[in-house]
Amino acid sequence: MGLFWSRPTAMQPIMLNEQAIVNNLTEDNVTRMWASRTTWEDEQLYIVLDQGTTDIGHPASLVVKKFQNENPALQVDANVKYRYKSEMILLVSNSHDNIIKVIDLIEREDAIMLVYGYPVNGSLRSWLHQPMDDRQPLSWPQRRLIAIGTAKGLHHLHYGCNKPIIHHNISSDNILLDQNCNAVITNFDDACMHMAGLGQPLPIMGVRPGNFGFAAPEYGNTASHMTEKVDTYSFGVILLELVTGRMANGAGGDGNLAIWAHKVIELMAKQPEKFESVVDKRIPDQARYIDDMASVFRLGVDCTVVDPQQRPSMHMVLKRLHRLLGCRPFRGLLTRL
Repeated sequence: MGLFWSRPTAMQPIMLNEQAIVNNLTEDNVTRMWASRTTWEDEQLYIVLDQGTTDIGHPASLVVKKFQNENPALQVDANVKYRYKSEMILLVSNSHDNIIKVIDLIEREDAIMLVYGYPVNGSLRSWLHQPMDDRQPLSWPQRRLIAIGTAKGLHHLHYGCNKPIIHHNISSDNILLDQNCNAVITNFDDACMHMAGLGQPLPIMGVRPGNFGFAAPEYGNTASHMTEKVDTYSFGVILLELVTGRMANGAGGDGNLAIWAHKVIELMAKQPEKFESVVDKRIPDQARYIDDMASVFRLGVDCTVVDPQQRPSMHMVLKRLHRLLGCRPFRGLLTRL
């Protein structure tokens, strides 16, 4: 029995013991949970709390995000309150199965804490790029499920909210998996509500440079107009990672997976049989799914074109993910749809 859950009876909600959570926010359980490019890293603590198991037998954990002043001895000020409210409003008002959930708020004089339900199967990055120990590599059906779940989450942010929400930091670090490999989007430090609406320019001022390999090229070009297509670009890199098993910042001599993929796809359009050399060798039963993988690779390339106007919207991305499986001959999959 964990310290922080009171075990529910069947069909009853899990009860949180807030004081027990606060008492156990120690240096021993402070950890970096997901990749952030926020400037407030020294002011926010990312903490995993093992909660034992839920009533249905699955491991259950919490993440506590602690907002406080740089000097933790000071009481929370207006800046701290603004930062926590911005994230809480974005998440609490836009619940979705593929977006991390805020399940409690803890307020103290010296800190404000958001408590999240934590999917316990780790990040997509850890499954694709870190030592596997005794874990089986992700199968293609699992990777396809992750792609569709992430697309559904982004589609909801762009289209399912009162105003579009732009995440700005999609990466395999920030996609967590539950026990069934369902994808959950995390880390809304840089997310913003797009008041002007989809297709309209986002303000560049105050936007921090993206994570190398995942960030759209317009982040580094002040003359460019940023739109919600920055999320499309990052999602395209996720697709390329799922197919190839390569790191976003580790493919080819230029260290950029998207650039590498654009170079090789032109060659593969002429020699599609060479596509097998691109696929992650750890994926079981590759021959059975080669058409699906070629489709997703093509979509990843389309999502990562330099010109944001040429990238598909997340509405079109999700539509293509649902329809592109198994309806085209292999040779045509690597040519532009």
